[in-house]
Amino acid sequence: MPPPARPPRSGDTLDLFAAPSAERRTVSVGELTRQLQGAVEPRFRNLWVAGEVANLRRQSSGHLYLSLKDDEAVIGAVVWATQARRLRFDLADGQEVLARGSVEIYPPHGKYQLVVQELEPRGAGARALLLQQVKERLQKDGLLDPARKRRLPFLPRRIGVATSPTGAALRDFLRVLSARFPNLPVLVAPCRVQGEGAAATVISAVRALVRAGCDLVVVTRGGGSQEDLWEFNDERLARALAACPVPVVSAVGHEVDVTVADLVADVRAATPTHAAQLVVPEKAELEARVGELRARLLRAGTNDLERRRAVLRALQAELADPGTLLSRERHRLADLEHRAEGALRERARRSRALLRGLAERMARQEPRARVRALARRLGEARRRLDAWRAGALPGRRLALARLAARLEPANVARMLERGFALVLREGRPVSDSGRVAAGERLQVALSRGWLDVTVDARDRGGDPLPGRAGEGRKPRDPRGGG
Repeated sequence: MPPPARPPRSGDTLDLFAAPSAERRTVSVGELTRQLQGAVEPRFRNLWVAGEVANLRRQSSGHLYLSLKDDEAVIGAVVWATQARRLRFDLADGQEVLARGSVEIYPPHGKYQLVVQELEPRGAGARALLLQQVKERLQKDGLLDPARKRRLPFLPRRIGVATSPTGAALRDFLRVLSARFPNLPVLVAPCRVQGEGAAATVISAVRALVRAGCDLVVVTRGGGSQEDLWEFNDERLARALAACPVPVVSAVGHEVDVTVADLVADVRAATPTHAAQLVVPEKAELEARVGELRARLLRAGTNDLERRRAVLRALQAELADPGTLLSRERHRLADLEHRAEGALRERARRSRALLRGLAERMARQEPRARVRALARRLGEARRRLDAWRAGALPGRRLALARLAARLEPANVARMLERGFALVLREGRPVSDSGRVAAGERLQVALSRGWLDVTVDARDRGGDPLPGRAGEGRKPRDPRGGG
């Protein structure tokens, strides 16, 4: 009977590929996983894996989880956020890609996956897809808008050129530039214009030219294949050119070659020679133009001087006889004096008339005159009052006594003193018993005081005094029926 197998210790190693032995050995899951890591991960590093993207998931942290598959197998893959931000195209399910990375085993899940360091589209349309996506992002951010582009300076003080120092593009550019405007300062920033990583060197060169004080930057290289010019389609380079604080001219390739750098730059030149023609005018033409303007200025100055001389001669002709001018001014002065005297006299006349009116008003308002007038009016009123008292007053008193005698019989108070009474209903006199109902409450006014009474009986006879027999008198109706 074989001895029982002992559990492996932490320092033990296990050869997974060794021939099996008769002795049974037991290992833990963790030990087995570590052995697999040690055997697999060192052998599968920095691989390029071709496959189709499937099950793409984007995490809020920025990590990308996906699967790479072909007709035979599927492998899980992950792109960490730092590498995902550097992708130059938009990843989507169904795309054919080339992924560079390493195989790693994740012990908690017991799975292996490809940790991707770099991704590229694969196939004939890969570069076209990448270029289209770059253009779409730049268009979305407004970097391809023509309204954003700036005008080139009329005559730059210093021109910066970012290009290869050994290329024909620089020689053509400098040759044409020197022929058009000799002695113009040009600063060249050497950079790579082809191959992997060339875009980063162009970005550094452009920034160095701006720091050196160039007020215009030209990015140029000669013609080449699409692969040779591919670095000028880099999105980082396009954004760097758009963010450049001075105008940028792109002269990459030949006239038929159009890169993303051409689309983002403020001005696109078909060739390096064309770029030199765009950035500066011809010095000879400028000098000729300046000479023409100088001649026009001299002619304009001469004509203006002649015109002013003619005006001066005319003025001198008018001043040839100072006596004429003096006589004219004397007449004008005399006319002004006459008009001034007339105005003063008219003003004095109006003032005197106003003063007389005010004096008359003051005389009428003088207190002693007003007192005398009031005394006269008071004496007249007294005389009229005395005459009225002597003549009209006794007659008026007699007429008043007669009216009083005529009104005496109608004096209600005197009638009440003789025993009569005034019957009222709701404040109004009652004169007919036929209009009063039995049980109705009335008020009786006496000479002194008043009474509230209730009607017990009534009659409708013609005699107004109760208790007197007469013809036509009917017996009273205690129910008020007549």
